[in-house]
Amino acid sequence: MNNLSFMMREIESYFSTATLDSAQRCSQRLLAVLPDPHQLDNNRVLLAYGGGKDSSYMVAWVRYIQGLLWQQYGNTFHLRISTNRHAAMNHSVMENIDRVYRALRIYDDPFAECLVTDGLLIRTFSPDLSMPDAVRQQNRSDVLMNGHRFRADARSTFCNACNLSMVNSFGLAAHYAGGVDVIITGDSPQEQTAYLAWARHLARLFNAPAPDKSRGFSGFLQTLDGVAQRYFADIYGEDQVTDAHRIMHQLARDPLFFNIYQETAYEAGAHWSLLNDFMRFRFDELMFSFSESDCGNPTLMAHIRGLRAETLLQRSYAEGIREYVRFALGLMRQKDFPPQLIEEMAARYQDDAAIARRRERAADFAQQAFDLNETQLICMIYAPFNEGGKQLAIWLEQQRIALEEQAIRDVMNDPSGDAALMRQLAALSGLTPEQMRQCWRSRQASSLLAGKSADPLSRVLRFDPHKAVIQVNNGYLRDTVTEVISGR
Repeated sequence: MNNLSFMMREIESYFSTATLDSAQRCSQRLLAVLPDPHQLDNNRVLLAYGGGKDSSYMVAWVRYIQGLLWQQYGNTFHLRISTNRHAAMNHSVMENIDRVYRALRIYDDPFAECLVTDGLLIRTFSPDLSMPDAVRQQNRSDVLMNGHRFRADARSTFCNACNLSMVNSFGLAAHYAGGVDVIITGDSPQEQTAYLAWARHLARLFNAPAPDKSRGFSGFLQTLDGVAQRYFADIYGEDQVTDAHRIMHQLARDPLFFNIYQETAYEAGAHWSLLNDFMRFRFDELMFSFSESDCGNPTLMAHIRGLRAETLLQRSYAEGIREYVRFALGLMRQKDFPPQLIEEMAARYQDDAAIARRRERAADFAQQAFDLNETQLICMIYAPFNEGGKQLAIWLEQQRIALEEQAIRDVMNDPSGDAALMRQLAALSGLTPEQMRQCWRSRQASSLLAGKSADPLSRVLRFDPHKAVIQVNNGYLRDTVTEVISGR
């Protein structure tokens, strides 16, 4: 009995009769779109796997579909599973992936391969693969530069560059070793529509070339490559866009998309036993942060909201945290998280003592993942170098930094200026001198509260869907002000 046969016998007890019937229908739909339905092992199918609870269920589902075809035809398609890794995914995510692969008997199966993408590097998955230092440094720079240009707006700071990196990983995995025929997605029709609208919107904003419709997915990737080039040129400067910021679009084959949402549209509680008992999926305290279960960045998003309240708004850290928690728990409800997970997350921030403990852990995670200390995160909130030092004076005043404003202005405008001062500023901000000067020359992105703007970064910020408008007290101004809060 081969790996697939063992897996089928083990997994079926975790599926309801309705789920089994749905899987049968899905397998026949997939069979109808495979380019070689007569010799099934001539077909290669790609599935992206983030390592979270929903994508773990997706892997189990597609693996079961693979087994169904094996049972019926004595042959099946090759399944390629690819994980895009970044600095905010800790080792517990890799361990979860490893347990899922073991439960589904993917290792040593000739019909399956599992990959991990670190920036431009693609390798066979192993839970103990170390992340290249260059990738970790790139992630750190992306967080810093996006954070300064967007004044620490949560999603723009942590998600913009990460989303483009994820698209690139699709291209890399779809091209690897001769390419793939089909890419499986579990996005809902609404998510697909929103994603396409996001891509078209970005293409218009950054005047990216229109996709060649005859090229399908590779044409879509080519358009987003144009977006990525222009976006990072705005963030870093035109001469600082690296290959790591580009998107692979020259594919060996042009794959079709196959959607399994209609068969797998269940909230996590419906397959809790499969996740917890069969695949031994575990919710890590840092990686399960609000509406994510494979990324610690939402923990940092909450932390920065608390720091913003404590510093710029002259209130308290706990007040800022509670604002973010109210917002993020609402996102969890929108995403149909099981009630027990929502309650667990609320309990983490239930009182001032709990918030203080979470603050310490968030600070440790920021240091471990991005080598950023609290002083540097606070500097990102003020973004004192944007637009020729628009926020420089208030940063120096509120943070009681014993540096002369005019001396900073002088050194920003003179590359051969005071090297010792630049070293001090680099320590306070985490930015290199070149990055500080890029911010100095650049406009700061403005939110929807600032009205319409032709600036592409401002429009990216304004059209992000995961945000809310709230009223908060500003202790510095002694007034109530309107702010935008975003996150995930």
